[in-house]
Amino acid sequence: MQSDPRVVTALSALRPQISLFRFVVSGTIERARSALASESGPNQARTTLGDFAAGRIDADRFAMISSGSPPLEVVARAVLQRTVELLESLLRAGDDEFIIEIQPGLSAGEAIRDRLASLGSVFAASALVELVRRRIYDPALHELPLEGHPFEKWTTGERMLAPPLVLHARGPDVETFELAPLLDGCVRIVLLLDEPCAPAPLARLISPGTFVAQADDLKILEKLADFEGPGIVAIMSGAEARFVHDPRVGAAMWQRIRVARMPDASPRKPLGSRSAWQQRDDLAYLKALIEPPSLATHAVGALVAGVDASISDPVERLTAWLIDQSPRDGVA
Repeated sequence: MQSDPRVVTALSALRPQISLFRFVVSGTIERARSALASESGPNQARTTLGDFAAGRIDADRFAMISSGSPPLEVVARAVLQRTVELLESLLRAGDDEFIIEIQPGLSAGEAIRDRLASLGSVFAASALVELVRRRIYDPALHELPLEGHPFEKWTTGERMLAPPLVLHARGPDVETFELAPLLDGCVRIVLLLDEPCAPAPLARLISPGTFVAQADDLKILEKLADFEGPGIVAIMSGAEARFVHDPRVGAAMWQRIRVARMPDASPRKPLGSRSAWQQRDDLAYLKALIEPPSLATHAVGALVAGVDASISDPVERLTAWLIDQSPRDGVA
């Protein structure tokens, strides 16, 4: 899939977040190796003490005393070794771990959850390494699976270190309501969607703290990468709506959304799990979000009740009221 230039561009834009995640992986590997290396103490002690100590000094006890901690149990050593193997294989996989190809008819939401659980094993591994290093690891109490750590069990800190994902899928295979629970921390998802697509599939994901966009220009990913929070972007090529919701650009919802295009035709046929009515309702929801507030006529009338009644237009009466309230000759 990396032969697709869109994937290459997306990965390039998300490289800082990928690098941060790999830093966590590398750091966990080094801590595990360090803990394993510390257990070579008895052999090292025998070499250091030499033949003179043979039969006179217990090298195992000497190593334990000099290191200040008891040797690792067999199970704990196995956990460390398995951790190193798992994380090294993840690093060898390269960028493929951050790319998902959704086969037609399969659920994009389910695929994302599975991949996040797989990558989340890094966080479970890091926790296990620390337990082992502190000599408090107990297999009966600390059940942290190395082969999968579901997103629901990630801590707040782990969600801030979430790896980005790039998906290639058909529009009908993306049910955005399945993605909403995953938009937390710094989770970033890029959808490369093939037609046909619903006109505004991401509209319902718009919320005050989430970056959401439907675009045809991959440059939008630069804004996604700079945003410190969760985000999702769909790259489309059809007649769907084009919009950007950036929480940084305004206080009110209508100020934060920029709509570059709305579909000319109203949906008439169901698409995937979305009925025609639901697709139209998605568009109506998007239009409602960008509608600026207006001062009702009766509210203006109440505000300017004391202004010349001969002025019938509410806006003109409000203007007259503002002029009347403004300071004159420098005196308020």
